[in-house]
Amino acid sequence: MQKTAIIAEYNPFHNGHFYQAQTARQETGADVMIAIMSAQFTQRGEPASFDKWKRATAAVESGAIDLVIELPTQYGVQRADRFAKASVSIAEQLRCQTLSFGSESGDVDAIIHAAQSNVEESLLYKTALRQALQEGHSPAQASSRAFQTVYPTFDLTRPNNILAYHYAKATTSLQLHTVKRLGADYHDPSVMDIMSATGIRAHYLETGNVRAVPASTEAMFQTQAMTHWELYWPVLQYKLRTLPLTTLTEFVGIDSSLAPRLKQSGLERSFERALAVVSTRRYTRTAIQRAFVSILLHWLKEEAPTRFDDVPYVRPLAFNEIGRRALRDVKEDVPLLSKFDARLDFEARVTEAYRLPLQNEALIEHRQRPQFISSK
Repeated sequence: MQKTAIIAEYNPFHNGHFYQAQTARQETGADVMIAIMSAQFTQRGEPASFDKWKRATAAVESGAIDLVIELPTQYGVQRADRFAKASVSIAEQLRCQTLSFGSESGDVDAIIHAAQSNVEESLLYKTALRQALQEGHSPAQASSRAFQTVYPTFDLTRPNNILAYHYAKATTSLQLHTVKRLGADYHDPSVMDIMSATGIRAHYLETGNVRAVPASTEAMFQTQAMTHWELYWPVLQYKLRTLPLTTLTEFVGIDSSLAPRLKQSGLERSFERALAVVSTRRYTRTAIQRAFVSILLHWLKEEAPTRFDDVPYVRPLAFNEIGRRALRDVKEDVPLLSKFDARLDFEARVTEAYRLPLQNEALIEHRQRPQFISSK
């Protein structure tokens, strides 16, 4: 069975995702398309627009994806290199032959060459990195700037290129395939046939209309309100105002310099205002959002993974008949979780935090099972 994996968030699943998956299926000769998808919170530290089961179901119902596997929160709400290692680990456990991803460059050879260049080991890179950090840039920004100094022919400032680069560095067995991104860029709010997920969410919040998505995603918008950070602000405010600084520094992604700024932000009237007063060149929007996720989840540093290239289980969220056959193909030697057990205790906590402002009594982790989507 020829298996092609896609690492995604589907926040929400849109026409660009559909195009990518269909193109990858055709160009890689895939019998089954497998999406490894972030759970209730995204890599950049945002509550997913819809819960993971609904997003997974929409992707499979579109016909472009056959099987959706969960990327656990502890591995998914992480910087790009850790996110990539964990996602690739799952793809390799499933014995996928190919990993397909979108990129701004559209040139898989350039991505592989950049990943194999060992730029980070050069003295010039280390010097440029140190200088950028001293200038007050965040670690991620400093790394991209230093990389451009040594290797200017590959743009490591573009979101999809960054992830593609880290996928290439993480894999040990996967053949790499890329689909050039079409339509709007990652953060582009433009309204068109292929919009960014950011643009789709913003357009919906502004107009109440959903654009540039398959029918399965449009139906999801019609049956449930879209989630966003402002819904969680009252809970975050309470925690920021009541937790001592020493407790805040015990959470993942929060150091003694950031903690006082976060605590002060609890006095702001909205999430966006809080984000604005905390953000600096050193502490980017993404870093602050991840810190807020840690606070919301009460995610202690001692609970963070010690390695990211060995995710301890594989959990299907939704699949069709082709996806079910793919699961049967690996069930003897892969730790598949189709029912709730103790390994999902942290995810249960995540879902409780995620569903709190949604008043969704059905959204309880231990009651959920993988969704089988009939193609008929």
